[in-house]
Amino acid sequence: MSRYRHPHLVRGTVHTPKGAFVISRGIVDVPDDVGAMLGWMPLDHDHRAAALAGNGLAKPDTATGGDLSQ
Repeated sequence: MSRYRHPHLVRGTVHTPKGAFVISRGIVDVPDDVGAMLGWMPLDHDHRAAALAGNGLAKPDTATGGDLSQ
């Protein structure tokens, strides 16, 4: 079982063909196959993205006026 972030629910219960799972603070403990089947992002993926943003790697480029498309 892995921890996944639900895309929009913060708390409650999600019912799937493989069982019901409790959502707490937007986080759900589900088997990997269920999380992947539903297209949810693994919680460790969110932490890596936050770590990159905290290191300044996700900041806009000031040389291009903040435009990330260049």
